[in-house]
Amino acid sequence: MKQVCYFSLTLSIIFLIACSSKGDEKPKKFDPSKKTISDHKVEIVAGPDSLLFWKERYQSDSVRIKFDSVFPSFTRHFMDRFNAKSFIKNKLYVENDSIIHYRWSFKDSTTAKNALYNWLDCFGNKCNPIKMYESFKSEKQHSLIFINQKSISYISSNHNLSKDLWMNFEKSVFSKDSMQLLIVQQPGKNALWYRFQKNKFNQIKI
Repeated sequence: MKQVCYFSLTLSIIFLIACSSKGDEKPKKFDPSKKTISDHKVEIVAGPDSLLFWKERYQSDSVRIKFDSVFPSFTRHFMDRFNAKSFIKNKLYVENDSIIHYRWSFKDSTTAKNALYNWLDCFGNKCNPIKMYESFKSEKQHSLIFINQKSISYISSNHNLSKDLWMNFEKSVFSKDSMQLLIVQQPGKNALWYRFQKNKFNQIKI
């Protein structure tokens, strides 16, 4: 009786294996021209390497901006809404202070001017409208705003900023993007406008 049961069980297993093998699909041929999901390039956000790149630029022989460390800044800014072609958003730490360095590059001068005019229409924490070359009260922090042909740079700190150091940074790192204007703000004082002429910034008398 046991032999009959074992025999029947064996036949059943063989039958099931045979049926499953007939139902298997033939292996698909590999077509190298067709990319699979894993073949698509994945955009990787640059980390330590990009920070090292900027650290070297900040501390180059022609610039020599002093700071202890640099990290990316994820704080949103009004200028972020204007679809810049590329941007820099770094935070430089020095002793008990920090320096914000934002820079937005645009595809052409027209796009850069449009972003600038929109920013001036809603400038500062209180979104006050400002006209070109107009004297206005500064923010609570020290800041420099470089207005270039195709880009705008914003540097801010609780302490005084050297416009010469940051001018050298713009000139050495972005030599193809010509500088045009500079706005210097100091707490409690009227902002000063400068025009870049003959390789230096000259104050615009209002």
